[in-house]
Amino acid sequence: MSAALGLLATWIAWAALHSLLMTPAAKALARRLLGRGFALYRLGFNLLALATFAVAAWAAPRPPGMLYVLPPPWSWLGRLLQALGLGLMFWSFLVIDGQEFLGLRQARDFFLHGPPPDDSGERPTRLTVSGPYALCRHPMYLAGFLILLPEPSMGLEHLLFSFFAAAYFLIGSVFEEQRLVRAFGDAYVQYQRRTPRFFPLSFPRKVIERGPSKRSGP
Repeated sequence: MSAALGLLATWIAWAALHSLLMTPAAKALARRLLGRGFALYRLGFNLLALATFAVAAWAAPRPPGMLYVLPPPWSWLGRLLQALGLGLMFWSFLVIDGQEFLGLRQARDFFLHGPPPDDSGERPTRLTVSGPYALCRHPMYLAGFLILLPEPSMGLEHLLFSFFAAAYFLIGSVFEEQRLVRAFGDAYVQYQRRTPRFFPLSFPRKVIERGPSKRSGP
């Protein structure tokens, strides 16, 4: 029991740090400290998130115990769902501007062309509602569900991490949508009304809506 609680506590601490750095207050402080160098904030945030994730994965206690092992053909079905999740994740990155999402585009522009004329760098410039984003509003989170939950060899450690990730996806999607409503206004509200949060209910036509052309902070 102590190992299970320790594992959850480790990942909750990681999630708290990850979420704190995405709050408007943290970004406002970074703007004051970095000035036009705030264009590098997203890249730095992603690198820090990756590094702290690796540390948490190494440091988290590992509760022993295998809960179940699915036999064929159920294990094959689980692996198929996981493969679909990986494909959905890759598809989502192809549809959005993956370089901007990771902060690579902002960093490249910063070093090749100098600081931007303002301290922008965080607000998305286009609302994408095509491809996987026409199926649900958070296809990357849906991909996470598909990769984690159908695991054919389910140990206690994997189950606890999957429950943590599912809760984080749900809570994170709420705060992310608040940010997107601020960025895109009624366009995103209309998108919310016609598109499910996670689980596709239909296969609508491909649509692209563009947000504000002027970059500014969220």
